[in-house]
Parts: sequence; structure tokens; C-alpha cells
Amino acid sequence: HAGRAERAPVSDRRPARDRRAARDRRPARDRRAARSRWRAACRAPFTPAAVALALFAAVGGAVLDDYGVEWDESMVRAIGQTAIDYVLGDAGALLTDDRYYYGATFEAPLILAERLLGLTDTRAIYLSRHLLTHLFFLTGGWFCYLLAWRLFGDRRLALFALLLFLLHPRLYAHSFFNSKDPIFLATFMLALYLAQRAFRRDTVAAFAACGVGVGVLVNLRIMGVLLFAAVPALRALDLALARGPAERRRAMASAAAFVVAAAGTLYALSPYLWRDPLAIVDAFAVLTRHPIRPSSIFQGELVRWPFIPAHYLPTWMAITTPPAALLLGLAGAAAVVRRGLACPRRAAANTGARFALLLLACLALPVMAVAALRPNIYGGWRHMYFLWAPLCLLAVYGLRALLAAAPRPLGQRGRWVRRGVYALAAAALAGAAAHVVSLHPHQQTYFNFLVDRRTPERLRTQYQLDFYTTKYREGLEYLLARFPDETLHVNGAQRSVLRRNRDILPAAARDRIVIGPRADFFIPTAPAAEPFGPVLHARRIYRNTLFQVIAVDLSRVDAATAAPYRAAYRAAVAGEPLVRSEFDLSLDGSALTWVKEPCGAEDTGHRFLVRAVPADLEHLPPRRRERGRQSLDFDFGEYGVRLDGRCLVRRRLPDYPARALMVGRHLPGAGNVPEAVIDLLTPEPAVSGYVRTRAEIAAGARGAPAARAAFDLYLDPAGAMLTYYKEPCAPADLQARFFLHLFPADAAELAAGHRPHGFHNRSFAWEEHGRALDSACVALVPLPAWDRGVARIRTGQYVSGQGQLWQAEFAGQAGAGE
Repeated sequence: HAGRAERAPVSDRRPARDRRAARDRRPARDRRAARSRWRAACRAPFTPAAVALALFAAVGGAVLDDYGVEWDESMVRAIGQTAIDYVLGDAGALLTDDRYYYGATFEAPLILAERLLGLTDTRAIYLSRHLLTHLFFLTGGWFCYLLAWRLFGDRRLALFALLLFLLHPRLYAHSFFNSKDPIFLATFMLALYLAQRAFRRDTVAAFAACGVGVGVLVNLRIMGVLLFAAVPALRALDLALARGPAERRRAMASAAAFVVAAAGTLYALSPYLWRDPLAIVDAFAVLTRHPIRPSSIFQGELVRWPFIPAHYLPTWMAITTPPAALLLGLAGAAAVVRRGLACPRRAAANTGARFALLLLACLALPVMAVAALRPNIYGGWRHMYFLWAPLCLLAVYGLRALLAAAPRPLGQRGRWVRRGVYALAAAALAGAAAHVVSLHPHQQTYFNFLVDRRTPERLRTQYQLDFYTTKYREGLEYLLARFPDETLHVNGAQRSVLRRNRDILPAAARDRIVIGPRADFFIPTAPAAEPFGPVLHARRIYRNTLFQVIAVDLSRVDAATAAPYRAAYRAAVAGEPLVRSEFDLSLDGSALTWVKEPCGAEDTGHRFLVRAVPADLEHLPPRRRERGRQSLDFDFGEYGVRLDGRCLVRRRLPDYPARALMVGRHLPGAGNVPEAVIDLLTPEPAVSGYVRTRAEIAAGARGAPAARAAFDLYLDPAGAMLTYYKEPCAPADLQARFFLHLFPADAAELAAGHRPHGFHNRSFAWEEHGRALDSACVALVPLPAWDRGVARIRTGQYVSGQGQLWQAEFAGQAGAGE
């Protein structure tokens, strides 16, 4: 045992417990230092934002797979694909229609990510898109926090701004499936941060960085010109207030750097400008008067551009934004204006007060521009979601103004007032978060208490409850759960979007769903008021139906559910139909009934056309009275069922008295095919003899025309429809536009715009009202429902710059006895 230390006696050894305690014991100053470092980390300016964003990212990843695909997500994805292909050398890849004006700054990186990761499965592609879109939206929240921190110097106010920005219920849902509007909002917040940073630092480099951000903003959406114009304007104000040559030179140099950086960035990111730099003018014209003009339900009326009321945008913002944000935003705007009026010179100088006025201008000017110019906006206010950035920051100004109402000299009383204000702010955030949770995954349907949310089925008749088709996914998941071992044949009003929502499901689920006209189930885009088929599932939001899953094939339901439909079919075929065609049509006073036997799979893909002409125009919305009719069109799955190889369709008529009904179908590949005009003013409903069946149309068995010219012209007895008929018909006969001058028996019934001419002028292309049927061409043009009727009709064809090709004039229904 040489070299070993002599072992200590047992009496001198310390217990093992004491040795461990001595080893683990640290000096008191080390423990205090550790606690100090922890407190410093917690009190760091950006720690609350980092923690909040990490939590939001974790929650977003957990709920990522709950959202479906919106209707135009594939279109915006194609924009990124064509931009990447064009940059890589495919000169013919750039889109030739209006879509190439859309910026690809965000879509192109998404496509690059797809290709670098080798994503080919539709589910993987769309889930990755939704994830990256949401993360970019969270990045906008980060810049919101940074900007609020720089403006207010208070972590609590900055954290309130961040949470308020992220917890807008509508924006939260859009931040997953909408890669346009939330992305523009986040980039707008980034541009505001860069602008505040540039004016605070007052350097050329800072303004150049701001120009890059604004160039990206304009590329994403043309409304970015708001900041493109505002920054140089404020710089010109700084030039006017400069106190020496050095300040003037710095102002001019920084303004020039901003403009060059913004224009260069916009040019570099917009491939369509590479061919024509002046195309930005066309882009502005196209995107403010967009060719897509869908209708929208607003305050109980169906409106579309250019008939959008001036209060459309502020109303939508008011009823779909958390009320606390609205109230605080108004308080903040008032505080900013009051501060600016109190010291105009300070507000004009490069100060925080001037930046607050810039935020107010970014909110107010677009609202006033929309009210004055009436651009084509639809889907609520989604095109203007970027207004949430200045409104959110103004709400923080409002919160700070409330806190200032309890100054510190009040002592304990003022402290409790401030705590109460913070408690109310926390309650507002908790309320917004509660709506985000309760409406999941349909937060885009959020409405606040300013509208009636309690009366069943009222809200969706007053406002468009949901513009998007992400709800298709939930309907498919319901069918998969209810029929776990079957192949499901499903149809929808927008079949292509239904396919994409199927393709985002797991592979095993996708294989069980077949999308096509041969449908066992139907999921309408908008819920039917009174669907004829049995409703298997309905999702309700605020006591309003968001969507339905309807059984089309009654073999999928039990015998008790199918029994009433069998009885209805027997009653429908018991009498003589009013119209015999591919579908025999009957009218029982309150509803139209179509029957067909045998009924194949292709018959369930039809869209049925029904237009009702009311006896009193007061039953129509004001903007529909000029047309004089109401559209009641529907898909087979909404009001039709298939049982034992037979088809039965039943559509209830409006409650108001009607003078005529126009019916037809939309056939795949053939377009709109008119079938009959039913005169309801006669004791027994009569069908106009000129257009009963396709066979009669082709044979020309329609009676004597009201006039003969290049086309034979027929006026139905009810005076509701004018028919153009020609056989044989060549494409050259349909190229020129048609004019139609209608002279009323009572000139007072003319709209104000037509009274100087003395007649109602209607010009149309053949595609609007006409279709080719076999060797013949037929067009049905509805006439205005004037109380005293049409006295005289003049119609023909013309070519712009060359004059009329032919003209015919004849008496209308009101002038038939003259």
C-alpha cells in the first residue's frame, strides 16, 4: 500500500449528509447574483413579446390542421409559381390576365419553400402555406410590439398592443388560410416601424431601409402608395422647417434615398414592370376597379360594385372589431387630435406627436377614399385589413390617455384608478381571446354586439356571415366520422374548392371521398333557407346556420326519414305537369316541383334557374327593381333528392305575389338553357307557347312572332320576356352587340337616368342572355316590371363606329291594342 494516504479514523469522518450540504452550499452573494440575472432577464424590454409570441406559435402549430382551404388560395399560389418560372427564364410563364398585377413577394418564397423541401402532396403544400402565413402574421405582431415600445416606452402598453393586434378574431383565422390580406397587414406594420425608426434616427440609411419596406408593401397591394406618398411629404415638411443648410441637405438626401429604394424594390419584385415600367398605372386602375364583382349581403340587401354605399367600410369595421378596440381607438384619435391642436408647431415638427397624426391619417384617409371613390371591395372589409395596424396603435394611445386621467399626485386613489384601467384592458383582451376559442375554426365569422346575434337566423340575412369555403373541410370530416367504412360521393356549389378541402385531409380519408355530380351528399356554399333534402349536419354560429350537410341520395337515411319524400313523389306524378321537358315541371301555388324518371347521375349536377317577377316592385330591394325580377337559382343538392332511380326537386316560391316565373337550367357545357315562362296572372297558370322544350325550340313551333328581322322576336303574353330566335344561326350573327329600347306606357316609371331619352336603354352581348341550341340560337331577355307595362319596343344590333346593322320596332303588351 505504498503511496496511499493513511485513512482517517472513523471518529474524524463527517457524515455523508454534511459533506453533500457543504458541497451544495453556495455563497449568499452567488444566489443573489443569480436572482438578479433572472429578474433582469424578466424585466428586459423584449422578454414579454418573446414569451407571448412563443405561446402563440405553439398554439398555432397545434390548431394548424383545423383550417380548410379558401376558394382562391390556388389562384394566389399560381401567381407565385408563374413569377418564379418567369425569373428562372420561362418568358411565357407570366400571367397575361389581370392577376399578374398581384405582387408575388410573399407567394414566390412559399413556392421556393415547396420546391426546396420537395413537397408534392396537396396536404403538405397547403399545411406548409398555412404555417408560414401564420408565422409571418406573428412577425407583424413583433413589429407592433417594437413600435409600441418606441412610442410609449412602457412594456405593459407595448404588450397590450401586441396582444390586441394578434387577438382580433377575424384576423386570427385569416392568418392561416389567407396569404394576401394578413400578409399585407403585417408588412404595413413593418413599414410603420421602419418609418418611425427613420424619422427618429434621421439618417439616409434609415430612410433607405424604410424605402425597401415600403417598396415591398406596394408590391403586395397597391394601397401601399399611402406610405409611399406620406414619407416624402413629411420629409418635405422637415425641409421647410429646417434650421440650417445641413438639415436641408439631410432632408433632401434622405427623401431621395427613400424614393430610390422604394421604386427600386418595387421594380425588382414586380416582373410585370420589367417589360413595361409604366404598367404600374394600369395595375392601379385594375386593382381599384377589379373585374371580379361578387355580390355581398349588407344590411339585408344584396349589393355589389359600383352600388356599394358610402358607409360600407366603416360599418363592417364597426360590427366585426372587438368593441373595446373601437372605443379605445376613438379615444386615442381624440387624444392625438387634441394634442396636435394644442401645439401645432410641435405636431408639424419631427416629433412623436406628428407620427401619431400619421397613424390617424393612415386610418382616416383610406376610409374616406373608399367612401368617395367606391372601389370594388367585397368579402366584408378584408381588402382593408391593413387599417387594423393604425387602429390598434391608436387604441394604445387611448389606453394611455385613460391612464393619464389618474395622475400620480392623487396617491393611493390614483393607483387604484390605474389598476382599474389595466383590469379593464385585460378583460377586453380576455373577451377577444374567448371569441377566438369559442368560434374555432371559424373565427372569420366574428361579429360584436352592435348587431343582432340573438335572433335565430337573422344575422346571416343581414350580413354575409362567411365569404370563404373553409367550412367545406368540417363538412367532409363530419361525413367521414358518420360513415366510417363507406366511399362517399359528395358534391358542392364550388366543386373545385371542395376537392382542395378534401385533398388537405389525411391520405386515408381522401381515398374515401369522391367529388363529382353524382352526389349522395351535398354541401352548399351558403346554407339554404329551407333545404328540401334531409339535413344531416348543420354548424351554427350565433344561432345562425353557417353551413349544412344535406343527404341527396335517400338510401343513406333511414326509412322513416325517406317516407315523406316517397309520398311527395307520388303526389307530384299524380297530376298532369305544367311543362314537359327533361324534368317535368308542376306548380301547386306555393312551390315548383320537378320530377324525372329514370334519373341518372349526370342529372344531379344541374343548376336550376328560377326568376320571379313580382306583381309589386316594392317586394324587391331598391337596386333590384330596375331589373324587375328576383333570382331564385339553386343547385340540385340544395332542393333535390334521388330515391330509387328517380329525382324529385321542390323549390318554394317567395311569399309575395308574383306575376310571372322564368325557369330553366344550367347544363354543363351548354350554359343557361331557358325552358318556360309561366304567366301567373291568368286564373290557371299558363305557359308561354314559344319556349316549352328544346325540341319545340329547334323546330320553331312557337306561333307568329311580334316582328321579323335578322332575328324573329317574340313577346310572351305576360310581358315579362322578349325572345330573340334565329335558325339556322352562324357565329357571325352573334358578334355584334344588341340594343333594346323600351318605351313605358307611363314615362314616370323610367329611372331618372333614362328620362331625358324617353326610353329605357339596355345594351348587351349575346353571351349575357343567349345560347345556341342545336342549329338555332335563342336569347331570353327579361323586361322591366312596370305597373302599366311596355308600350313600344325597339331593338336591333350595332357595331361601335359603324352604326346599326338592323332594327325592328313593334308594340309591347301595353300598346297591343293601339
